[in-house]
Amino acid sequence: MKNIKIVFASGNEHKKSEMKLLINKNLNSDDLKIEILSLKDIGFTDEIIENGKTFEENAEIKARAVFDKTDMMCFADDSGLCVDYLNGAPGIYSARYSGGDDEANINKLLDELKSLPNEKRTAHFYCALYCVVSKDESFCVSGKCEGIILSSKNGANGFGYDPVFYYPPMFKTFAQMTSDEKNKFSHRAMAAEQFAKKVVEYIK
Repeated sequence: MKNIKIVFASGNEHKKSEMKLLINKNLNSDDLKIEILSLKDIGFTDEIIENGKTFEENAEIKARAVFDKTDMMCFADDSGLCVDYLNGAPGIYSARYSGGDDEANINKLLDELKSLPNEKRTAHFYCALYCVVSKDESFCVSGKCEGIILSSKNGANGFGYDPVFYYPPMFKTFAQMTSDEKNKFSHRAMAAEQFAKKVVEYIK
């Protein structure tokens, strides 16, 4: 079996484990396995300034910063919540929307959508994955998941905006789903599926 090491430009071990599972699940190859290395695994501690204007730009900034330092195939994700009523906000600022933690972000969002009917609370999660294969080769894929923002939190799993993001086909919020359930429908799962199909073109 061929074992390929790819750096995931993240220090989040939860995300690393999730990406490893999602990507290998979608490889559809019995003779190939991808080992995901986090920034911690390779000892990368440089600060990366994410000053892009889109998810794709921020993902590219992170991936290229790590590739330039390590010369290893590297990919990065940038993801967030886009609310239609708020013209796509919080978008690329999802993690720092309120200047506080997840709880503060949710509270700010719910306050801005206060008294809004369900039909106007539509939103989607979006994830861009950018991969730098070599100095001259790179590619980008993305995933999207449509839902509705509830008026209050529901569920204890997940992170970020998961407790208020309701996914109609499952009649649950992301925070009410198990990891296995979420990994079938999430924006990150959709992006990882596309990534797995694309990356084999470069490493076989």
